[in-house]
Amino acid sequence: MEKLWEVGSEFDWSNDFISRVGEAAHLPSDYELFSTGCASLFGLEKILNQKRDKKLRLHLPCFFCMEAASKLAKAFQICWYRDLPTQKYPDFDTLNVSGGDLVLAVNLFGIKSGQVWQDWLKSHDNVILVEDHSHDPFSTWALQSKADYAMASLRKTLPIPDGAIIWSGKNLSLPKASKSESDGAYKRLSAMLLKRAYLNGGNVSKNTYRQLEIESQDSLDDVENDRISTFSANVLSSLDVKQFRERREANIKHFLNLALSEQHNKWQPLFSFWENGSVPFNSIIVCENREIRDFLRKYLISNSIFPPIHWPQPGNGMTSKDLEAIDLSNRILTIPTDQRYSLDDVSRVVMIIKEFFSMNESQSKMYVNSL
Repeated sequence: MEKLWEVGSEFDWSNDFISRVGEAAHLPSDYELFSTGCASLFGLEKILNQKRDKKLRLHLPCFFCMEAASKLAKAFQICWYRDLPTQKYPDFDTLNVSGGDLVLAVNLFGIKSGQVWQDWLKSHDNVILVEDHSHDPFSTWALQSKADYAMASLRKTLPIPDGAIIWSGKNLSLPKASKSESDGAYKRLSAMLLKRAYLNGGNVSKNTYRQLEIESQDSLDDVENDRISTFSANVLSSLDVKQFRERREANIKHFLNLALSEQHNKWQPLFSFWENGSVPFNSIIVCENREIRDFLRKYLISNSIFPPIHWPQPGNGMTSKDLEAIDLSNRILTIPTDQRYSLDDVSRVVMIIKEFFSMNESQSKMYVNSL
């Protein structure tokens, strides 16, 4: 069977993802596992807000997943502070906290610094700092966290159907998941296995596994069944995380070398460097305007490259109302260059991007509109 070339979308599953004997993933000494990142924060809210007389305030960065913010608003009073991936540090003047508030410090795209948060916390020890390491769960910042709590949605970077981890850099009491697993994880695992067969040229309909992916998310959103699946819990420590991170970083460096080899006025990489001990989430580009971004995305999809947008804003009825964050969300595009792909794959992706921008504006619009 001839393998299909496709880049992006959800992970598939392969036994090749398992590390060799004796090379376990490095996890915190004490942690709890949940089905999703939001579920771990709902669990945290339950132990911090036992009086249940009012919602706790949760401060989120203005550049954030609005779908997640919408879910969190069910349990928290959402406040916003300015933190953009285009800026090195958060704007702490916009972070107006009161005692007992929770602040979510997000390592956006895995390129942010943690020390600035520790410096800020020294003069704000009456708030609860929660770090979000979903974009790089195994960074030096994450593994050496000194925050009250730290969490990560693991399925953003790892090939597992569900899973989030929460721990405390101060050895505080941790929330625990219920005894009920979501059947969403097993629908997603089925989708991952079917996608692997599809990519290997098997007689599998893409619509079949895509429908399972959609159904799985609906099930995983059920906060009553917030326990991580048996599969993800047991396979987590066996995944070859070291190789994943090495390959991801090599791919992103290769993407940047190719992207920066010539000047572009219609698009540019969001970042070109990151701290030691960190590995970026993926290759991220910013286009001149939304129209170009949307045309490029359609062109890439027509060439079997499926780039997500992190993150549309407004979304799910939520917005931070920060004009810079909204503008960036309209122009940003995530180019999948994670551990699933080779350097040759990355080269092909960049070639297709440059191919799009080599067409004049009218040619590109005509092509995309014909799809």
